[in-house]
Amino acid sequence: MGKRICNGQVWRLYALSFIVVLGVVVFVHELGHFLAARLSGAGVIEFALGFGPRIWSRQRGETLYSIRLLPLGGMCRLVGQDDAEASDRKASARDPKSFQNKPIWKRVFIVAAGPIMNFVLAVVILAVLFGAYGVPMAGIAHVVPDTPAERAGFLAGDTILTVNGKPVAGVGGFVGAISTSWDRPVSVGILRDGSRVDLTVVPEYDAESKVGKIGVGLSETLVKGGTRGTLVEAVAFTYGTVNTTLSMLVATITGRGKADVSGPIGIAGLSAQAARAGLPSLMMLIALISISLGLLNLMPIPILDGGWILLLLVEGIKGSPLKPEFEGFLRFVGLALLVLLMVYATVSDISRLLVERL
Repeated sequence: MGKRICNGQVWRLYALSFIVVLGVVVFVHELGHFLAARLSGAGVIEFALGFGPRIWSRQRGETLYSIRLLPLGGMCRLVGQDDAEASDRKASARDPKSFQNKPIWKRVFIVAAGPIMNFVLAVVILAVLFGAYGVPMAGIAHVVPDTPAERAGFLAGDTILTVNGKPVAGVGGFVGAISTSWDRPVSVGILRDGSRVDLTVVPEYDAESKVGKIGVGLSETLVKGGTRGTLVEAVAFTYGTVNTTLSMLVATITGRGKADVSGPIGIAGLSAQAARAGLPSLMMLIALISISLGLLNLMPIPILDGGWILLLLVEGIKGSPLKPEFEGFLRFVGLALLVLLMVYATVSDISRLLVERL
């Protein structure tokens, strides 16, 4: 009985943490679309917190504000954006507040505002965390003799600032940059005794782990106040996370890295672990997932915001919209790719869970 209660508590923690993390990130994304639509003069039919059946709603002007049963994010329906009925399409075509009647640049702004808000959310959370606890930075704990790191001049106590001139997001960012850069010179900016030092190291390929290594032990330390100011550090950390993610994606495509993605199961597990570790860890996870969601939505896949922006830019260059049939086909392909990605991520999550239990 005790074990069942414990398992029940674990699953409730998984579910609650997942709802909080994903709900906040998706809701802020939709809030970005909503605010941009308001600024651009586009009509908003409904702005909802959650999905599923409505459990509360109130009409304010032209917009219905509602709370829905499933607290996973939100929804922002714009006039003329996706009208299901022919009569609705004809009505919205004459409506000056219709999304379709706005200039291309305004439509791009409305679509891009969702991912932009995800990055803004991450920067705000990180700035608060960094101000309260310090900036997580990768440090050199020890240097292995007769390795690329020793030959390059790394010393224990060095703090990693940049890799190839770009900010690094903690230990994970540094490991990601080094692991995919074997046999290539890598410029590393470090902080040593209060001064910046630039070193160049060539990672060696490790046949056992199949990644590049330089021969150092790493530790992540919280540097209070950072080196460039809390807000700047938050922006740099966000940029570093984006850069690491894109670099790992390129490395996966070119065979220098392996795909490592997480789906709902993995996110739920990470959320539960972060919740158990405390509020700062949970907030950090929200920031990282917000960055990931913003980046994912900017990918040029038709069903995502990035794909929509691409279609709008094509429309602007072409001078007229794409044929509805062709656009529908592209969105179907995009949906299929997204479903395949989700299936792959879910299978990866399940595989990791099985390996952990064996």
